[in-house]
Amino acid sequence: MLRIQKLIQLISKLNCIELPISDMKKSIDFYENILGLKKTYEHPTWTSFDLGGVSLALAVSGTKNSKKTTETCKSCSFCVLRFAESKMAYNKEAPTATSVIYFEANNLEDEYRELKEKGVNFITEPKEQEWGGKTVVFLDPDKNILVLTQQ
Repeated sequence: MLRIQKLIQLISKLNCIELPISDMKKSIDFYENILGLKKTYEHPTWTSFDLGGVSLALAVSGTKNSKKTTETCKSCSFCVLRFAESKMAYNKEAPTATSVIYFEANNLEDEYRELKEKGVNFITEPKEQEWGGKTVVFLDPDKNILVLTQQ
């Protein structure tokens, strides 16, 4: 219990969520123009968006079949992990990550219809959940899993 209290004292808030992507232009277009997030920083291998005070970062990391990054970027977490494992070239054994990001929607049905009209790849229909809310699951251009949720 003491360790958890110490950790809570050291970690004051969520700062950044990093998603591995393969095509920066395509991903920027999706997050900025389709989802409507505000871009705060852009670089060929790292782009950030403001997500209510938390940074959502897109990183061309080599884990999504990108060969470019293995030559240009060795500072992001996935590249550091791959470098430490001596597996900078893309291969089946290279470390990868799977994450899911949940976005809170004010009106899930309206957001769903609007994003669907923009060509977003939904893998579920809006669904009532046992906990009382609704969710709908979709993918970004690199097939990262994203969820709209409404309480």
